[in-house]
Amino acid sequence: MTGVTTRTLRYYEEIGLITPCTRISGGQERRYTEMTVARVRRIRELQEVLGSGLSEIREALLAEDRMEALRQAYRRTTSRVGQAKVLREAVEVAERQLAQIQRRQDQLGALRQELEERRSRHLQRLYELGGDSQPRGGQGPANGRPIAGEGHPGGPEGRSG
Repeated sequence: MTGVTTRTLRYYEEIGLITPCTRISGGQERRYTEMTVARVRRIRELQEVLGSGLSEIREALLAEDRMEALRQAYRRTTSRVGQAKVLREAVEVAERQLAQIQRRQDQLGALRQELEERRSRHLQRLYELGGDSQPRGGQGPANGRPIAGEGHPGGPEGRSG
């Protein structure tokens, strides 16, 4: 139902990512609410999308929980001053979430640049060793540009010889 093992569910309970479940049959069988199942799915989604560890996921879930509490508080609040206060906090929560995503994007961008530079050095060295017809520099599928020499203009097929 959740796509995780029972051990993982117990661990999520231990570290506070999900609330403990209802136990039946003398405590041998666990029953989770639909809300908890949805939260486990959200944890898995965040792990995949953010590539994050559980501590970062906990921060994201706490922020989502806080946003839901703020939505409810906003609906209950009738004064403009009170609503403005709730909205200011919601903006702060959203800004923290955006900052977390930006940090992850920066890390991925730096990793991508490092790999592209490494690939370029390897291609240049391959050319120098005579193992390739021409240097390709940073070209290739990794950055969406065509590779010269593979049926594209500028490759061996396009040169007169």
